[in-house]
Amino acid sequence: MTAEIMNRIEEESDNLVIDEVIPQNKRYANDMGFDELTLIRRKNDVKELAKLYPNIPEFWIEMAWNFHEKTPKEEQDRIIKEKLFEKPCEVNRMLGGVIKGGLKIEEKE
Repeated sequence: MTAEIMNRIEEESDNLVIDEVIPQNKRYANDMGFDELTLIRRKNDVKELAKLYPNIPEFWIEMAWNFHEKTPKEEQDRIIKEKLFEKPCEVNRMLGGVIKGGLKIEEKE
């Protein structure tokens, strides 16, 4: 903190609102640019969906909600029709096995 801020904190410590002295970064809560009503709706929907699907992390539910809210209906229909999210991964990833010593991967039996 700068000396100015420290002096102001000492002088006005009784009547001080901390957000005026040190502005908080609130972008993380609204990184998609939603208005206040949409943020409230998202919070309520995510809460309800988390109750319905307790094994899915809330962050994933929120990402899906954001995708649904920001993606046009035509694009969503195209993705569903073409089954874009159901296609196998094009990257060949190693599955299974045990890492021993951090050097060699032994295949799972």
